[in-house]
Amino acid sequence: METDGQRVYSFLTTNEVVEKMRSVINQISEFFSVSKSVATVILIFFRWNSFKASDRLGDDKEKLMADLGLVKVFSSNDENESVSSFADQENLISTPFCPHKFSETCWISHLNNLLVGNNKKEIERVLCPNPDCVASVGPDTIEKLKEPAVKMMYERYVLGSFVEANKESIKWCPAPGCEYAVERHEDLLDDDESSLDLGVVCLCGHTFCWSCKLESHRPVTCKEASVWFSTILDMLKSNAWLVENTKHCPRCNTHVQRTDDPVLRMITCICGWRFCWRCFRSEEAHNGRWNCVKVSSQPSMSQEAEDSRYLSLWETCHEEFEKSKKDLKAMEEKGVPTLTENFSFNDGDGDAVQEANMLMVQCRLVLKWSCVYEYFIAMHQSAKTQYVTHLRGEATRTLLRHKATQEELMNEAITSGDFSCFRLKLSASTTTTGNYFHEYVKNLESGFPGT
Repeated sequence: METDGQRVYSFLTTNEVVEKMRSVINQISEFFSVSKSVATVILIFFRWNSFKASDRLGDDKEKLMADLGLVKVFSSNDENESVSSFADQENLISTPFCPHKFSETCWISHLNNLLVGNNKKEIERVLCPNPDCVASVGPDTIEKLKEPAVKMMYERYVLGSFVEANKESIKWCPAPGCEYAVERHEDLLDDDESSLDLGVVCLCGHTFCWSCKLESHRPVTCKEASVWFSTILDMLKSNAWLVENTKHCPRCNTHVQRTDDPVLRMITCICGWRFCWRCFRSEEAHNGRWNCVKVSSQPSMSQEAEDSRYLSLWETCHEEFEKSKKDLKAMEEKGVPTLTENFSFNDGDGDAVQEANMLMVQCRLVLKWSCVYEYFIAMHQSAKTQYVTHLRGEATRTLLRHKATQEELMNEAITSGDFSCFRLKLSASTTTTGNYFHEYVKNLESGFPGT
């Protein structure tokens, strides 16, 4: 999605997120003449709100430092007593603010319990292992440790606190194994445009909802998407299996499953009633003639059959969505590099192709979740189901035209070797299609005003 040619979302590597974090640390460190380690502790305490941290430092720097355990508060007697109790050990480490020295083993255990075993509770400050000490532990203390895994654990804690504090604008991609973060530029969105967001398509190919981090699911709500995944989808699969493998007994309406013998015609229900698997009549009704016409469906299984239809529609749309993701990945990894190497295909052309393919992924996902929207509409406002189906068909045809346009423009440019108009024409198609789907989603979410 773009606004005035600028992307609402940008993608950051872990190192780029770290650089953003360090920039905030450096500003506080330089302006208030404190070490970067102290600045880090202060910013974590204030949830990386540099304005609040600056206000408190400006009002009374000494008091804030004392309150956060960032000033030295020990005597020489305390220091000597502390050191002598560990005289037989090496590499004893303390914070710069207290005399309590501990072995690396003790530090590792302390940090593990605090940063790993805290059930993901937010930690405002990491303190000295001494339970009576209020000295803060910052990066300068962690650097004294030799174990790389512990240093990495602390760095993840600091970086995690930064991202969590900025979760309105920065979030990690929730796809397993993905290390990209996504930054949302709210300044490029007005209130109406924010509501038109079709979801985030990460560079790894994963698409997710900014609000709930489930798979992007407009036009249904986050709550409806959660219910769909947690309850309804399993129910549809169960009902689809019943339609495929069972039939209702004509007498008691119980689901009956036939044995593996395909020749067996007469089935006996648990109620004792015997009926024909093909036409549901009794053996007597056949009167010795078995040329009955197969009944493809039973009125009593109409709901299960409808559920089976929605499941089939969902799975078909999911396959199309997965194919669009593969097409996006193939274009990024092979298509664009090949075009750049062999034709006058520049970075701007590559960006246009990426936007066009990302939009196709987003639109395929909208069509997939439109099936879910139709399912919920059928439950509560069945009269609108036919209209919803019509709108989904029109949206599908619009997307197919966009895909065909991209293919035609690409073939023409490759054949002629001229990409001078390629970007402009492709971007126009992307904008037109994106606007159409924005209106399509708005129409569904608003309940078709004016219809």
